[in-house]
Amino acid sequence: MKVKELNKSKLPIVRIDNSLEKYKDKTLFKDKLDKANEMLKTTGLPKSRRQHS
Repeated sequence: MKVKELNKSKLPIVRIDNSLEKYKDKTLFKDKLDKANEMLKTTGLPKSRRQHS
């Protein structure tokens, strides 16, 4: 696509950085993940204000 076509486009242009693939199978911030999972077990997800159709 040309620059003018990109500027008129309604969709965002996203470029995926392939160097991030090294983190695909690693658990980052394990302590925060464990804390979030524990909170979800005890309190659950918040109720949605909108009803889905």
